[in-house]
Amino acid sequence: MRSRFRFGLALGLAAVLGGWLIYTSLGGSLETYASPTQLSSAAPNETLRLNGKVGPGAPKDAAAQAQTAAGLQFTVVDKDNPESRVLVSYHGQVPPAFKVGRELVVTGTYEGSVFQAKRDSMVTLCPSKFTDQPQAEHPEGQ
Repeated sequence: MRSRFRFGLALGLAAVLGGWLIYTSLGGSLETYASPTQLSSAAPNETLRLNGKVGPGAPKDAAAQAQTAAGLQFTVVDKDNPESRVLVSYHGQVPPAFKVGRELVVTGTYEGSVFQAKRDSMVTLCPSKFTDQPQAEHPEGQ
């Protein structure tokens, strides 16, 4: 009787731990990527990953502004439709590569007309990884 109880307990614990592992490993992939154009169809309080380019007028002292109470305010422009843009409110660390025209992904929720980003969720993408241009050839010895 005692061994059956222990076996059931171990099996239950394994199921709980397996469920937790699945939940944590899929948690980030359950967030939908969206462009500024697609935000209008987002459900209220739905967590999204906004993907686009930093719009004109982004501050040069973005890292300092992101640490203030007001936070960093900038626009994200749709890569495929430059007329579509959204205002982003962000707090936290700003990657050094943050600048106008740089592609980025930021996680948060779309509330009204402003995308409220989660703290420290900004990631800038390296443009060299996403272009088909060949790298410049260097003469030998340099």
